[in-house]
Amino acid sequence: MTKIFIDTNILISAIVFDKNELELIIRCASEGDKIYISEHIMEEATRVFITKFPKHLEIFEKFIEISEMEIINKKLYEKKIKKFDDIRDQYDAHVIACAESSKCKFIITGDKDILDYRHKTIKIMRSADYLTQMR
Repeated sequence: MTKIFIDTNILISAIVFDKNELELIIRCASEGDKIYISEHIMEEATRVFITKFPKHLEIFEKFIEISEMEIINKKLYEKKIKKFDDIRDQYDAHVIACAESSKCKFIITGDKDILDYRHKTIKIMRSADYLTQMR
């Protein structure tokens, strides 16, 4: 079982655009991999669905309810956020902190600031690159 952390943009794209991101989630589930998101990501995704994709809000809520994604409570990673003050967009530090706290092997994102970040043990990549690696 591989632990994979997905960023907000991956979660939203999986539901709204139904492309690589949805394929990634389906393949991970069928392979027995575990997908993680942070409480921050859940909150951000909910805001985006309410403001930009309100017609998809119910699908998102159902998707979270039936998926086996694990939502990591802020208390488990908040203290580690400061450790990643070298990331270009400090708001993204929670992604690295949560993925590390959850012992994830991968972070899947479309965010350039996160993609450019180098972590000692976590591989950070786009969904298409992860799917290519899985094949």
